Amino acid sequence: MKRRKSVLNLFKILSNQTRLDILMLLRDSCLTASEVAEKLKIDLSTAFRYLNQMVENGILNVVKTPSGDRYDFSSVRVLRMLEEAVGLVYEDGEDLKLQSHKVDESTQLEKCLDARGQMCPVPEIMTKKELEKLQPGETLIVLCDYPLSAERIVSFALRNGYRVNVEKFGPVTKIYISLPEDS
Repeated sequence: MKRRKSVLNLFKILSNQTRLDILMLLRDSCLTASEVAEKLKIDLSTAFRYLNQMVENGILNVVKTPSGDRYDFSSVRVLRMLEEAVGLVYEDGEDLKLQSHKVDESTQLEKCLDARGQMCPVPEIMTKKELEKLQPGETLIVLCDYPLSAERIVSFALRNGYRVNVEKFGPVTKIYISLPEDS
């Protein structure tokens, strides 16, 4: 029996932090259920259950490979919806502090995005928005205490040609992101 898709089911699925984490993992590559379980440190049966719920509701596709089933997005619209939701919730910037200051007398400008206390996908989406505004000579510093988000921010920045330096202070990751010199 085919499960009926509905807006209610979609929002139920997206209201679970682990499922949001899974979606952010699958944003960049197809993964197997065991890879998802390993990266998120959840049991395999939970990973299968969540992945299959998202397949049944049209959020993910199953890609058959010789090494097993891999899961991938069926549509980028879900990601755009998440980005819009984060923009709606944080449009006043109240919970995410963005500060700018000059590092020295030169033109170097640092912007600091404090995403501590925020969970996936908020830090990634807000960082992406700030990186779109980054100018040559500026550095974006992201403070993040959600491990998956810190990993994803670094991965995204490197993939898109930014220079990245990372410092770890207990549970907080401090990520320095700047445009390459030749930009």
